[in-house]
Amino acid sequence: MNYETARTFLDKAKAVGAAKGVEVSVAIVDAAGRPVLVARGKPDAWHGPHMASGKARLAAAFRKPTKVLMKQWEDRPLFPMSLTAVIPEGVTLNLGGYPIFIDGKFSGAIGVGGGSPKTDDDIARTTVEEMGAMKPADTAEAGD
Repeated sequence: MNYETARTFLDKAKAVGAAKGVEVSVAIVDAAGRPVLVARGKPDAWHGPHMASGKARLAAAFRKPTKVLMKQWEDRPLFPMSLTAVIPEGVTLNLGGYPIFIDGKFSGAIGVGGGSPKTDDDIARTTVEEMGAMKPADTAEAGD
């Protein structure tokens, strides 16, 4: 994941959020969960970039949408809690993170924050879908 590619995902997410009336924070990480690009949403939401980054890191670590992971771990609440200390720089255990697959290859992830968990998830999913970067299996897993 390079800066130019990350920027296209960030711009798309900001546009999708704006169309929904939400000023979102967006984080794009590479395949190892390292930050490539992070942008704050609302100027007074100092925590937004941190939340978005944590969602992106979680999606990158497991190469699955955070929505799928939260459902997968519903009966094991201690497992995701352990990840907050295990994964470098921590994770955000909430909806709004999606892996990014470019030409079918895992390339990184996006995290979105600034709205409700459902809205953040919708913005992240829409961004990845519209950029043509969703792994086909993720579409089925991401369903409500």
